[in-house]
Parts: sequence; structure tokens; C-alpha cells
Amino acid sequence: MTPTRRQFLASMAAGIGARLAQPLPLVAAGSPLVVYPELERRLRIEADRRATTLGPDSTLRLDGATAIVAPDLADTAVDAARRSVGPTLPPDGLAVWAIDVPQTTYVAGTVEIVPPRDLRPGLRATVLSDTTIVGVPMLSAPAWGIDDVTDPAPFVEGRDPPRLANLAEWRLTAGRHYLTVAGPHFRSAGQLLALTLRTTGRPVDEPLYRFALIGDTHVRFEGREDWMNRKMGEATAAEFARTLHALAAEGLDFVVHGGDMTERARREEFALMAGILESQPLPVYGCIGNHDRYLVTSRPDARELLADHFPGRELSYQLVRPPLRFVVFDVEIEEPAMQEHQRAWLRDSLAADRDTPTVVVWHYAPFNRGGVSSCGFRLHDWSELGKKAVLDVVRDAPHVFATLNGHDHWDEVNVVGGLTHIQNAAFVEWPNSYRVFGVYADRIEWEVRQVGNRGFIRESFLPDKAVSWMIATGEDDLTGTVSYRR
Repeated sequence: MTPTRRQFLASMAAGIGARLAQPLPLVAAGSPLVVYPELERRLRIEADRRATTLGPDSTLRLDGATAIVAPDLADTAVDAARRSVGPTLPPDGLAVWAIDVPQTTYVAGTVEIVPPRDLRPGLRATVLSDTTIVGVPMLSAPAWGIDDVTDPAPFVEGRDPPRLANLAEWRLTAGRHYLTVAGPHFRSAGQLLALTLRTTGRPVDEPLYRFALIGDTHVRFEGREDWMNRKMGEATAAEFARTLHALAAEGLDFVVHGGDMTERARREEFALMAGILESQPLPVYGCIGNHDRYLVTSRPDARELLADHFPGRELSYQLVRPPLRFVVFDVEIEEPAMQEHQRAWLRDSLAADRDTPTVVVWHYAPFNRGGVSSCGFRLHDWSELGKKAVLDVVRDAPHVFATLNGHDHWDEVNVVGGLTHIQNAAFVEWPNSYRVFGVYADRIEWEVRQVGNRGFIRESFLPDKAVSWMIATGEDDLTGTVSYRR
């Protein structure tokens, strides 16, 4: 790295670090983005006073009447009263419990909610273990949809949902955790009766390492933009940096970006991304998305300013992290003149090592299933290019067991012919999620997380559009295990 570039990145990193270090005003009401960190602190103080324990081989019922409640993400007020019945959660309400786990275990469970009268299809509540999404009970309707993904949701009346909904199985590490039931932003969640957890008895072993897949950050200096929900513009860089710092503190080993690092592929946006990455300790490996290639200068700028994040300054490259190999692929294949060249590069790269379990990382989806989501929403299929240009290449390489992508801004997981396609929703736009993977000798395990600041999440949701299906399109979108053997 040249001294000039080193000085430039150090200056950018220092500016971002200073912004993160600025104290947030402790105001009683205002922007959820600003208010939430103080609200979270108060919720946890009160929840700690009522902490309970989930022991080995046991079941724990967290009664709604004992939850610590925040009625509104834009206010620091916390209700710690002991109730005779569970609370009715407002659209932006939270119910929180603290639990202690003596040893790492796998957990499943249920959430019991009396549904509200509002029967619009979509999310009923988000259930979280810290920032890990473990439940997204949906209210369903016969197949419905919108003509364009940017359109508001039509008024559709769905089916009366059951009170009880299952949670995904997830890995709960030893220590203190905070369980949260969050309102769905556009209607009341209903009356919260209980959250029940049970250990599953699944054997526990430690992963060899862990990494995160974070995509569609769309960093820019200013300006928010409404799309399916709201891209968070200037607030995104700081939240991305905070997330990377939190993952580093947790002990993750590296991060793979899923593409669309920037909004307009301008030099100053690549510089902003470089400053974010230099301000934190985790290795982050880049991937070019369609938003990163708009200008003739975009790819040269990415190679220069993000040189440390593209091995060999190549925008398509291989990354070996035993027992896995990652093949990261540029979207240049969408350009007709480059399609055969890029297909040949991918085919040759995969053929160069047929023994190592391999993950292909590409911004676009090699496969979208279409059809309907778990709430009845008719899913768009944007994988025409992927099916035409990439799917056969990865399908014909038996050592490729998974593909990872972003682009479509909703969570979707598909298993086709033993090959698992994992699509991330966007970081910049609701549901503001990403995935964390544990790597084992014979498999990977993954979970979906949301950013830590629920004020950021709230401000990126557009209630009038209510396209809350994006958080999970199927029952297997939240946690999962993928074997290296197809």
C-alpha cells in the first residue's frame, strides 16, 4: 500500500471512528435511530433484575406478564410492571426477557400470541435471541402480490392465524441472552401470552471458524430512498461499521460481502466503504454487484481503494479457508460480450480443485423459486440470468455444495438437486439482515440476524407498503445446516 493511499484510508477510518464514538443524545422522544440505544440499555437493566435460567435438558416458559415492555421505539419509556395478563404489543412495541444459559445448547420453542383484528397478510411479530431472528410467524392469505416490487401492498384480508407458532432451532451459547418479541411495525402484534423455550438435546460441538455474509449495504454519503422499503442512505455506513465491530468482538473470523457495496459506484462511495473497513479489525472480502459497476471508472476505483479486500486486486477470485474454498464471482457476466469469458473462468476455477468443498459467492441469484411465500405473497423470480449463465456450471460441479447471493433484498433458501442456494436480504433496507455461518468439518450451520439498532430497522420500514414478507419467504429461511456432500 502506498503512503498516500495509507494516509487517505487512515483519515477516512479516523473520521468514521470519531462518528461512532459520538455520544447519542438521551432524549425522551425523537428519531428511533437515535433513541434506541438508550432504550435498549434501559430494557436490559430491567430485564436483568428478572433474569431466569434455561438449564440443560429443560423447558422454560417466559410468561408475557413478566416481560419488560417498551411501547414505542421512538421513546425511552420502559414498563417494568408485573401484570396479571400478557401485554398487547403496539406496532413498534418490544417485550424483553433476560435468560442465563449455563452451557451451549440448541434450543427450539414456541411463541403464543392472541392475534389482532387486523388480518392483512404478512409478519405478525419478530422473535429474536439477541440479534438472531428465531421466529417470524406470518398471517397468510390466498396468493396475492403486486405488479412491481416498488408498489404498495394492496389491501388483502387473510386467514385468522393460530395463537401458537413454532420457532426455528438455533444455537444458544453459554452466558446471558435477551429474548425479544417485537411488533411488526404496521399493526399491533396482538396480546403476547408466552414465549416457551426447550433444549433439543442436539449434540453440540465447536465450529472450526465463523464468518458472516453481509450484502447490499449501498453505502452513500447522504440521501434516503424508498424502494421496496427504505434504503437508509447516510445512516448505513455507521451502522455497518458498528455491526462489523460487534462481530469482531464476538470472535468471528471474517466477513464476505454479497455485493452492492455502494449505491452509485462513485469513487467517493468506494472511499467511504474503504474507510469503514479500515476502521475495524475484521478481514472483509468484497464482491462486485450491479450497483458497483455503473461507471467506466468503477472497477478501477474498486481495485484501487478496496485493494486489501479483493485478493490480488482481482474482482473474481478464490479464497481458501480450510476446509472450504470460496469462489467469488464478478457480475461482469451480465455483459453479453463477457458472458462466455466469465463462464469459462468460473468453470475453470471450479475444475482446478475438485476435492475441496466449495461455496460460490455471486451477487445475483443462480436460482429463485418463484411461487408464493409463507404469507401468500407471489414471489418475483429475478434469476433469469443466473439460470442461463451460472446455474448449470455450479450444478455440474459436485464439490460445490452452496451458493450465496444478495441482490433481491429478501431472504430465500432453495435446495435444488442437493445444491443449496442461500439468498440474503439487504443490510441497507428492511429487514436489515445478514447471516452468520459456523464452519464444521462436515457442514456449515447458519442463522439470520438483524442489525443491533432496532431504530435503524424501524426507520427503514414503510408501513404504508407493508411488504413484511421480505424477512422470510419460507419456514427454513432463518436457520439451517448444509452438508458438504450433495
